[in-house]
Amino acid sequence: MKKNARICFHGALVALPGASPVVSLHPRGGHKKSQMTVERPGVAAQPRRLTSGAEESARLSALRSYCVLETGREARFDDLTCLASTICETPVSLVSLVDTNRLFFKSAHGLDVREVPYPDFFCGHAIRQRDLFVVPDANEDARFAKHPLVVDSPRVRFYAGAPLITPQDYRLGTLCVIDFVPRQLQAKQLEILRILGRQVMCQLDLNLQAMRDPLTGLYNRRQLEEGLHREVLRARRLGGTVGVMTIDVDHFKRVNDTLGHEVGDRALRGIAEELASCVREEDIACRAGGEEFVIILPGAGKTALRSRAEAVRRTIEQAQIPAGEGVLKLTVSIGLASFPSYGDTAQAVLRAADVALYKAKAAGRNRVTQCTPRGARSFPAPVA
Repeated sequence: MKKNARICFHGALVALPGASPVVSLHPRGGHKKSQMTVERPGVAAQPRRLTSGAEESARLSALRSYCVLETGREARFDDLTCLASTICETPVSLVSLVDTNRLFFKSAHGLDVREVPYPDFFCGHAIRQRDLFVVPDANEDARFAKHPLVVDSPRVRFYAGAPLITPQDYRLGTLCVIDFVPRQLQAKQLEILRILGRQVMCQLDLNLQAMRDPLTGLYNRRQLEEGLHREVLRARRLGGTVGVMTIDVDHFKRVNDTLGHEVGDRALRGIAEELASCVREEDIACRAGGEEFVIILPGAGKTALRSRAEAVRRTIEQAQIPAGEGVLKLTVSIGLASFPSYGDTAQAVLRAADVALYKAKAAGRNRVTQCTPRGARSFPAPVA
């Protein structure tokens, strides 16, 4: 009998057999109207508390959880920017998302651009406002008049942006309209811009729902593949790293065969909750299928990746997984690989982590094995 195949019910231990250059960012309180912020020349905005480092980190994590960065254009977003531009009678409309050091445009009507460096422009002010942020004439506003995007091409003069705010009140970006002449929008145009901004957020929320595994609430297999691809692209661009853990629940077939699939499903939900408790805000925890999970760890090097994996293994080993009227005591095997050490594509890194996982299972399970670069041997870490 295996120690890592134990089940405890009612206290009795039973052994089983053998997850454009301009943009605005501002908060929204649900669908209720709030006062519009209109930036008038020579009038300072109301002072706001600056976003702390922790708040900004949480905001960026929320943005990345939507897994929309690095994705292509989609008609449903392009339709909304086209509609915003038509109704507001402006030549440009953008769905812009504020990343660490850039503005990423999920949709750009009137401009052929995918992203720009994050400038100290409208966004730096709009991020501290609530509801619409409007600048009638940037050329007459002391804060913007000397900005290169006002003085030189494209010579932006007018800006109005509606916030894209998550249910948790994180500010992802805006649906904004831009013109190259001063202007004022009518009240009805402003209200429709608000509505269209909410519709952009609804589309992003629908994306998020489609990315989730219905049983565990973690990201699903499709999002695992797309999310890892995006993180590898980001790491390649920034010169960073991406760690990958592949995790398999040891002897899980015995749980299903002995206790039934309903208990097995409860166990998977419990495992998912334990994994979610182990990840950082920027990590992506996924259910790859069956009893296999994957955690993507942006920025994790080899040493940190192994340390995090051992922490995950210990957490699962020590957890009491609720299952009906009793609890399960389970263990996991974990395989590790990272970009760029173990491959130059997302698929290559995931394959390397799978190879390491198989070796961990072959070595006796309930252990962590790290793949080695260029096909060298993998050595399983001993169980603590």
